[in-house]
Amino acid sequence: MALALVVAACGGGGGGATLPEVTLDRLDGSGSVDLAEPDGTPRVVNLWATWCVPCRRELPAFDEVAAAAGDEVEILGVNVGDGPDAASELVDELGLTFPQLLDRDAEVTAALEVTNMPSTAFVDGDGEVVEVHAGALDAEELRAAIAEDLGVEVPAG
Repeated sequence: MALALVVAACGGGGGGATLPEVTLDRLDGSGSVDLAEPDGTPRVVNLWATWCVPCRRELPAFDEVAAAAGDEVEILGVNVGDGPDAASELVDELGLTFPQLLDRDAEVTAALEVTNMPSTAFVDGDGEVVEVHAGALDAEELRAAIAEDLGVEVPAG
């Protein structure tokens, strides 16, 4: 199965592009995350909004894959443009357990030149954006993209 991957335009999108140097608050209030700080662990950064129907459909798949990935891949949800109450309400409604961040000013979306929601950035352990996928992913497609882009096999949940 082929995935429709769109390479981000920022900094050449892929070869040499990195996530923006922003610190985003955790939705649960437990601190913040410096998005551009590589720690050697590959990251999947899923950009979503409460008004986005495809986002609502795919978020449970990201939760499933995040649970199966363990410490091999860090999967982060990034709510774009919503307030913490609206974002928290959806996270609670869907029963999501993977980390959620707030990007109130859409800095990540702007830096990656994302025009569609949802969009997902695949970032290697050195902090380089390998690919940006525009559109929803199911669990099987997400696992395949992680394997292809990050070289990590995530077992089926």
